[in-house]
Amino acid sequence: MWPVSFVLIAIVVAAAWWLIAKLRVSRTMMAMMTTRIAFPDGGVRLNDCAGSVAKLSNPEEIVVPFEHAVLVITYPLSTPATIAIDAAFPIGFTRSELVKTVCEEYANVYEAEEATAHTKTIPPGERTIGAHRNRTDGVYGIWGYDLEKLVMRAARWTRNADGTVTIDLHIDS
Repeated sequence: MWPVSFVLIAIVVAAAWWLIAKLRVSRTMMAMMTTRIAFPDGGVRLNDCAGSVAKLSNPEEIVVPFEHAVLVITYPLSTPATIAIDAAFPIGFTRSELVKTVCEEYANVYEAEEATAHTKTIPPGERTIGAHRNRTDGVYGIWGYDLEKLVMRAARWTRNADGTVTIDLHIDS
């Protein structure tokens, strides 16, 4: 009797081990709560990256703790730009690195708009007094404001259920 029960227990343990090895036991990823990153003291001027980085408090603080993210640029674009960005270090983006990346990507978006637009931007000197930037018909359809007028007040990152990290920006003029 003793050897038969020992054999049955061994079979049950082996079956359980095999089943656990084959089944996925981790839970599916869930979205994380949105985290806001503020840029006080007048915000970040997107055309003056060096000046904005120089006045940051805690420039080396990790503010987005992920190596890869998708930067979403919506203002003042008719067609939003979604740009994959990578941190310099696996631990994530520092405050200064995020500012530099946002400034660089905004400059790239404005440059791409000029390169693809049939309706070109009217130079500031030729606009009527108080007039904003005319709408162009390039890949992003930029309207209202030149890059020199844009200020980033905050950013927020969200880790989505699929594991991607999205960075949304609060930009005004």
